[in-house]
Amino acid sequence: MAQTVFKNKTETVTPAPTRVRWWLAFVFFLIGLVAYMDRSNISVVAGAMMKDFHMDKVQFGWLNSLFSIGYAVSQIPAGLLAEQFGARSIVSLALVWWSVFTMLTAAVSSYGLLAFVRFLFGVGEGPMYPGNAVFNSYWFTKEEKGRASSALLAGSYFGPVIAPSITVAIVGVWGWHSVFYVFGMIGILLAVVWFMLGRNRPEQHPLVNKAELTIISNGRSIDTERKAKAPWGKFLKNGRFWALGLQYFVVLYIVTFFLVWLPTYLQEARNFSLSKMGFAASFPWLAIFVSVMTGGAFSDRLIRKGKSRLLARGGLVIAGLFVFTVAMYLAAHATQPLMNVVWLTISLGALGLPVVSSWAVANDLGNEFAGSVSGWMNLWGNIGAFLSPIACGWLAQNLGWETTLLLSIVPVLGAILLWFGVRPDRPLV
Repeated sequence: MAQTVFKNKTETVTPAPTRVRWWLAFVFFLIGLVAYMDRSNISVVAGAMMKDFHMDKVQFGWLNSLFSIGYAVSQIPAGLLAEQFGARSIVSLALVWWSVFTMLTAAVSSYGLLAFVRFLFGVGEGPMYPGNAVFNSYWFTKEEKGRASSALLAGSYFGPVIAPSITVAIVGVWGWHSVFYVFGMIGILLAVVWFMLGRNRPEQHPLVNKAELTIISNGRSIDTERKAKAPWGKFLKNGRFWALGLQYFVVLYIVTFFLVWLPTYLQEARNFSLSKMGFAASFPWLAIFVSVMTGGAFSDRLIRKGKSRLLARGGLVIAGLFVFTVAMYLAAHATQPLMNVVWLTISLGALGLPVVSSWAVANDLGNEFAGSVSGWMNLWGNIGAFLSPIACGWLAQNLGWETTLLLSIVPVLGAILLWFGVRPDRPLV
């Protein structure tokens, strides 16, 4: 009996794995939250800004398109830099950059300078998601990529949920200029937090214990010792590489329509007041936040049950795009403002499935080159985001809002066909 007691007293207890990777994913959630609030605030103050700068809808659309040009041109360089230097430094620098230009949005006094500032604001935000993808590759296992993509992306879609109400409140107290100063300062503070807490790899983080490191290193799909550069020649000859990019062109074209024009649409086409618009505009973004948060986990669950990535990733995308087409058609023909908001909520919510699956697939296809593959995908996405404010602004001004909503269905049908060419079951190289 005494021997048994002695053995129990000296028995070594293995520490439980830490969960540092998920805490850092939460910090990335906050980064995405601030990024999209910075980006969407301009649509909430559109009326006051257009009045002060004497802009029409097309000119205002150009401001958002210039942001997307800057965002797009920085994608591939940002992916290469993130692969070379890691997510810690690249994302910290990006946060400071775009926060400064967020504040400069309120400081300039001419349309030309405002356009230039919004372009450089887009350049600054560009590295966020390629850095996100590289972080995902090194910090999460193959079975966690969907959930990690959900956590890392969800903040971006929760931002517009709360941005309209917060922005309207700030405008009511201090005016529209103050919105950009407040959020710019928040971004700089968050850059300091990320640089202090983040690391490029779990092996470098002092709070990651051996048990968590074992889980990550045994389950991730990349060779951490490999120093090869991304094989762009092979990528550009691969049809799946092009299909991934082109389908994301469509996805962000539609998401940007909601981001830029939803507040104006609700006010002009559905006669919402500014305060009621801020409340109503949050529901579609709440829906896409929920679908982004849950879609990745559901996709990972299908993979753990033995389903192919074609079904777990691609099937989820196609289902989301199909639901979007039906709901957007019904939104365009809704006669009651309440039902219009309901169908718009379902429409944008359904797009969360292609968003989160696309980023999980960028990691599946790219592995250690996830920064390059995601940068390519997001380049095309932001070409769509560049065209969307201009095209939708022109359509709304010349053909009306109902036609604008209905025409958004057409490219989505093309995106459904493209997903049959992505084939996410095996890496590109």
